[in-house]
Amino acid sequence: MAGHRFTVGEQVRMAARYPDPAGNTVYEIVRLMPETPNGERHYRVKNPTGQERAAAESQLSALDAALAAGT
Repeated sequence: MAGHRFTVGEQVRMAARYPDPAGNTVYEIVRLMPETPNGERHYRVKNPTGQERAAAESQLSALDAALAAGT
């Protein structure tokens, strides 16, 4: 069984198929959560204002490294 795709501290966005009502917000992974019985991995994520929410791995996409660096 594979582990979580993302790590704590990594920046992610909501995947395009899961519209983000707050816009194109960047979230930070703050905690790895257990898999559901069907094998879906979950995360606790935080937006820049400090609000946290749970998200399934299928709802997240990796943030481009160049974008994260501000270039």
